Amino acid sequence: MSSVNIGPDGPAKRVLVVDDSSVNLKITAALIRRAGFLTGLAETAEDALKQIAVELPDLIVTDLRLPGMDGLDLTRAVKKNPAWKHIPVILLTGDHSKEQDIAAREAGCECSLGKPVDAEEFPETIRAFLGASAPAAGGAFLESLPIEELRKEFLSAGAAECREILSQFGATRAFAPELDFVSIRNSLHRWAGAGGTLGFPQITRLARELETLLATFHPNQRDELRQKLAELLDQFRHAVPVSQPIAAPRKENKENEVTGIVEGPTSVKPVVLVGDDDAALRAVIRLALERAGFECRLAADGLQTYTMALDNPPDVIILDLHMPRLNGFQVLRRLRREWSTYKIPVIFLTASREESDIIGGAELGADGYMIKPFNTNDLLARLEQVIAASKRS
Repeated sequence: MSSVNIGPDGPAKRVLVVDDSSVNLKITAALIRRAGFLTGLAETAEDALKQIAVELPDLIVTDLRLPGMDGLDLTRAVKKNPAWKHIPVILLTGDHSKEQDIAAREAGCECSLGKPVDAEEFPETIRAFLGASAPAAGGAFLESLPIEELRKEFLSAGAAECREILSQFGATRAFAPELDFVSIRNSLHRWAGAGGTLGFPQITRLARELETLLATFHPNQRDELRQKLAELLDQFRHAVPVSQPIAAPRKENKENEVTGIVEGPTSVKPVVLVGDDDAALRAVIRLALERAGFECRLAADGLQTYTMALDNPPDVIILDLHMPRLNGFQVLRRLRREWSTYKIPVIFLTASREESDIIGGAELGADGYMIKPFNTNDLLARLEQVIAASKRS
């Protein structure tokens, strides 16, 4: 626990953080201390309940997936106790869907937040619940953490755990019914959250893909599961952290083999990722962009758009609002939370004329909102504007 802070209204308030990942615990606690509050730490719901019985916290922040009781069970236990039910509970989850929000509310959570948490918004959320009587710490939160040590700890522990899971597949060629799928899903959940925060988007992507695979797993998918686990292990062994959005590669100056003249760097086409579930519209946009000198990549739904952006960040994203699996707003929220994609300009291109949608896009930080049907020249002009603005920033 950190040392006592004294604010205008007395000792700083205390937040109990519950997460079975030591890396996530340290990061979340650092964010809360940045907001000016004390922290208590627990790795299980059972341990959290023991701590609450000794000293009531002013707020509880808990991960959803925990060994034994999960975050929803913990919330129900807190709200059931008359002496504790006033304590607000914030749920952190990698499944930040409408259904999960409803489950969190029904359990008694005051709110649920997606993982990885936003390093700027999360401290403000804590202060919104507890007030601003304690002074907030300045500076970016990662600067106050032993970030390289946390990354090494995350990669080392993840590799060891991933190897252990894979070893269970080697015991027999048949499907291994003894696999503890609950524990595996919990591990994937931890890796997805911490990977995004620590700058390993590929680990986050693979962990989430595996979570999805396990949700509907069939024995015939055993080889696919093992292959993806092997890919994840390779990432734990060799991943390099992404500390800023990845720029498109540029060719270095080189000597022309025929003339002997040193040529300048070859320009690279700006890359535009188009996410839209209308195949005909994707084809029209692609043709217009390629004729104008852009490189165009296509995605048929929200989840594919998000995954492609993480795998190879483009210069700009054109995003439909209403798509399967993830809608445009959900895609943009996730992109803004990832180290490698949070600065990529996003233009909404949608048939929705609803004022609430237009305002919603602006509030999420969209760089443009265009209505279908559209003029391709207008779209090209908007692309040039946002690319030029992103280069200046």
